[in-house]
Parts: sequence; C-alpha cells; structure tokens
Amino acid sequence: MFDKETRVELGEWFFKARDYTPIPLIFLLLIFGHPTVKSATIGLLLIMLGELFRIYSVGFIGTISRTRSQSTGQRLITEGPFSFVRNPLYVANFLITLGFTVFGGSLWLLALTVVLFVVQYYFIVAYEENLLLAKFGEEYEDYRMRVPRWIPDRWPNLDQMMWPDTFTPALKSEKRTLTTIFSLIFLLALFA
Repeated sequence: MFDKETRVELGEWFFKARDYTPIPLIFLLLIFGHPTVKSATIGLLLIMLGELFRIYSVGFIGTISRTRSQSTGQRLITEGPFSFVRNPLYVANFLITLGFTVFGGSLWLLALTVVLFVVQYYFIVAYEENLLLAKFGEEYEDYRMRVPRWIPDRWPNLDQMMWPDTFTPALKSEKRTLTTIFSLIFLLALFA
C-alpha cells in the first residue's frame, strides 16, 4: 500500500507528533464517555498494567525512551522485556490507551482508538526500525528475526525474568507519564 520511504516519512511525522495525537481522543472520551463502576475498574487495571510494564521497560532502555531526536542509544537493548517483544513501550502505551477508553465505557470509541493506535504505531515502528537497521545493521536484523514485534511467542517464567538494577531512573523518567495518567483519570471521573 505504502512504499518503504513513505512509511518511514509518515512514521517520522507520527513519532514527532505522538504526544499530541491522543488529544482528540481525550476530548471525545470527555464528551462521549459514560463510565460505569465495571468499565472504570477494568480500565484502571489496564492503565496500571500498562504503566507498570512501561516502568519495567524504561528500567532497561533508560531515558533514551524520552528522546525527541533520532537517537537510538549507543547499543541495541535486547534484555528484559525487549527479549520477548521488540516494542514493549508501545505495548505498554497500548494497554494504557486501551485502559482509558475502556474506563470511558464507549464501545465505538474503543474501536476507533484501537484502529487509530494501530495505524499510528504501524508507521512509527517502520520509522524506528529503519533507524535501528541503519545504526546496528546485522545485529538488529538478527534481533528482529528472533524477537516478535508485538506479541511474545514465549512468556518467561518469573524466576527467569531479568530485572534492572534499580527502578529509580525509570520512575524519574516516567514522572510526566504518571502526571498525565493521574490528570486524565481525574478529568474522566469529574466530567465523563
């Protein structure tokens, strides 16, 4: 449908705009959301799961996850959650986004959110994979062949999971995300 160059260009645009693309969905949630106890509870659980997975992932990738440039770090991260999916931060973002939409209790908005998320991250991943392949070459190609993009083909046992030495940098890096999450929960509880 789109050639590689177009996918990469669109991915770069979505990558740069990714902090702002959820804003229309937030307004739709505030206008059309009608949370119930059940939808809010399930939504909050998904949000918490997503944020915990983000913190776990940032514990391995570090503050490079907050970059707004084309930097990909000095080495290819393949440990921790990056050993069972190539895009754990985006999986976490999906869970958080899904959680907010479920919280709002609107099925049509849930479907719209999933479609828009899939489109946006399809292009972002094309852009990032192009950068990683250019920087790490065969090392990234081997990693890409070994580790699935989104859904793990194997789940590690808890005793086999790797853990970062400390979560302090990850928690510091996630301050903005956590502030946004708590603010949106407050707005949804107040206005939806």
